[in-house]
Amino acid sequence: MAQRILVTGANGFIGRHCTRALADAGWEVVAIGRQARPQPHITRSLQCDLLDITAAGAAVRGAAASHMLHLAWHDGPRDRWTSLSNLDWATATLSLTRAFAAGGGERLIFAGSCAEYDWRAPVLSEATTPLNPASLYGAAKAATGGLLRAAQAALGISVAEARIFFCYGPGEPKGRLISDLLEGLAQGVPVRCTDGLQQRDYLHAADVARALTLVAGAGIEGAVNIASGKAIAVRDLVRTAARQMGRPDLPVLGALPRAADDPAVLVGDVARLGALGFKPAFDLETGIADTIARWRQDTP
Repeated sequence: MAQRILVTGANGFIGRHCTRALADAGWEVVAIGRQARPQPHITRSLQCDLLDITAAGAAVRGAAASHMLHLAWHDGPRDRWTSLSNLDWATATLSLTRAFAAGGGERLIFAGSCAEYDWRAPVLSEATTPLNPASLYGAAKAATGGLLRAAQAALGISVAEARIFFCYGPGEPKGRLISDLLEGLAQGVPVRCTDGLQQRDYLHAADVARALTLVAGAGIEGAVNIASGKAIAVRDLVRTAARQMGRPDLPVLGALPRAADDPAVLVGDVARLGALGFKPAFDLETGIADTIARWRQDTP
């Protein structure tokens, strides 16, 4: 019999990729969220406001899932770093976890973030890099993850915190680098960018979903980086997308200033994830090509 996993944020950018990856791996996927949108990979969808502590707790207990992948969080493209909604989601996450444990849940995978780390270290390691978030978003994720890990014995569950790095891919919402870049390129207008010399650890959303699926099915506990382990210059990503869209002339690199405290390099140590057998299916060329193909399908 397939194990049942409850997925919050299943209708989100990463969530839609996760439901497919989990179903492909043999999980019975139950989604819970404010909107019960049908998806071919979801067995059942529960409609509930996860910030309504009482209603959400009852729904989570009733789902009777052995596992929970908790992706839901405030993700506004303009205010994710500073919004007080981060505090609401920290509170809700702790309540949902207690309800999950009370309903017989066994294993929680909490979606953390590379924003929890001290970004003065170019290589971010779960074991050696201190947590020193520079944003409310990162601080809320770090505090929540720490409390969940500390409480797992008392709750009688296993907890893994999946610290997701820089994700891109089909379904990326507006207000993010690739989605805004593709829209500008399609319109045939110059796209103003920073110099793009900063390097980041990018991972295609389908690979993020595959990594989270591996973590869900493994016994690994504590923090685990969800990353590629390779740094890509932002300008290389921009140029690759522009070339594949047939408009290499449109990006204007250096037209926008970079923040003075913007780290030169951010890359994840993926030794823990690699030990589970994870290898990305997409490189930069194939990942951007897939993103563009799906973007063209979805764009009127």
